[in-house]
Amino acid sequence: MNSEALPRSEHFTFHRLAEGIWAAIALSAGLAGSNSGIVDTGDHTVVFDTTLSPASASDLRMAAEQLTGRPVSCVLNSHMDRDHVFGNAVFSPETIIYSTTRTRELMSEQTSADMLEFKKKWPELQAQWVEGARVTRDEAERVDYEEGVKFAQRIIDTFPQMQVRLPDHVFDDQLELQGSKRTIQFLTYGGGHTDSDAILVAPADRIIFTGDLFVVKNHPALFKGHPRQWLDILVKIKGLDPVHLVPGHGGLGTQTELMLIERYIQETLQMAQENRRAGGTGESAAALQPPAFAEGWDNGDIFGENMKFLHEVVQGKN
Repeated sequence: MNSEALPRSEHFTFHRLAEGIWAAIALSAGLAGSNSGIVDTGDHTVVFDTTLSPASASDLRMAAEQLTGRPVSCVLNSHMDRDHVFGNAVFSPETIIYSTTRTRELMSEQTSADMLEFKKKWPELQAQWVEGARVTRDEAERVDYEEGVKFAQRIIDTFPQMQVRLPDHVFDDQLELQGSKRTIQFLTYGGGHTDSDAILVAPADRIIFTGDLFVVKNHPALFKGHPRQWLDILVKIKGLDPVHLVPGHGGLGTQTELMLIERYIQETLQMAQENRRAGGTGESAAALQPPAFAEGWDNGDIFGENMKFLHEVVQGKN
């Protein structure tokens, strides 16, 4: 399949990784908020993660149906974060949504409140930006505010379609889907980024969809998870010998970029340890500079939060 045959979307760019496997890479101006993927097993059309918005999830569903010629039969939620599961309700009731047992528990406990908070936040932000555009005397700032108002409205417009849908089936270690074209695996090695993270592996194609266990040129969010266990999980992912890695955020990656995330976790843990030994606090840890190799990475505003969390980790409080 050539690039001209790929679906077009305001939320993603689609990339063919192998015959029957596509990555959906989120566009910064779109509403997806995270990457996704589509896999054709020959008997099943599988979607990995449903993104943040019903609008982007609808594009994803239509793209999957266009590319494979059949309805989406299975969805895997890699973990419980809003930008990976808020699109669940867009998929047909006949589509089976899978997750780990722990992810479903977390979603059952938190997703309803998370969605209510999300629906409250965006009208408030929009009102702030409307007021900012009204009072500013700086033309460039006014344009930024107005663009923000439009972006917020695009999100607000999706609220009627945004409903909680929990996974239908769960697994604890591994689930295998066999098809006439390929066999794929849903795997979990426990919790790293969150209490429970799952990946989708196409072993014969050496392709892995990682969720937020792996990101490219983005600061990984450490503060809800288990960084030392995360390092163990990354070693296991490398052991699967992938050629293509589809991250939760950022562009397509390889094991080279995966090792940068390993290095990031190792070095920030060491920084937190040295800060503690020097009598530092969580605030002094947050005031440190990120590792030099992470300069220019997106999501840099979470570095301080990561370091406050790691200050607790190295004290044995998390």
